[in-house]
Amino acid sequence: MELFEKAAYLQGLLEGLELDESTKEGKVFHAMSDLLVEMAGAIKTMEQDITQAEDHLDLLRSDVEELQADVYEDEDEDEEDDSEAPCYEVECPNCGETVYVTEEDLDAGEAFCTNCGCTFEVALDDSEESEEPEDEEEQPEDASYEVTCPLCGTVTVLDEDTLLSGNAHCSGCGKPLEIDLPEED
Repeated sequence: MELFEKAAYLQGLLEGLELDESTKEGKVFHAMSDLLVEMAGAIKTMEQDITQAEDHLDLLRSDVEELQADVYEDEDEDEEDDSEAPCYEVECPNCGETVYVTEEDLDAGEAFCTNCGCTFEVALDDSEESEEPEDEEEQPEDASYEVTCPLCGTVTVLDEDTLLSGNAHCSGCGKPLEIDLPEED
């Protein structure tokens, strides 16, 4: 017998006793009987709500499992793709944070630091770029110069052509660099 049916049965027994509702005892017993019926009805409603909520939770669980499978599957594919493409570690010239540079970044000639928001030039060293054995005759290296920006303090490496052209810009803040070259005698 359900809880609601038991409460209705007790209420029927109480009425069968024909207690006078005008007495204190009669008022208490009738109030308790009415309360039991109300509580049994409320409990039945809650049980129905809980059953319905459990059904919704089961549906949500399956949706979440499908979503997780899709997300982790995509991450596994991304990891496979990332493992095929070489990645290089470089230090941001502005903040010193390690930045990971891909072949695409190298092709574009610049990288972006997620730490400070700086965009800076990148290129492979000649030694890393070519895996061919060195010629017996060494080729002269291009001269490079380090210039510290007076505005942001970033050290920018410039080649001789850029330095002489007068079009040097800070790799940190992008401002033009004014460089005083010593006059040759």
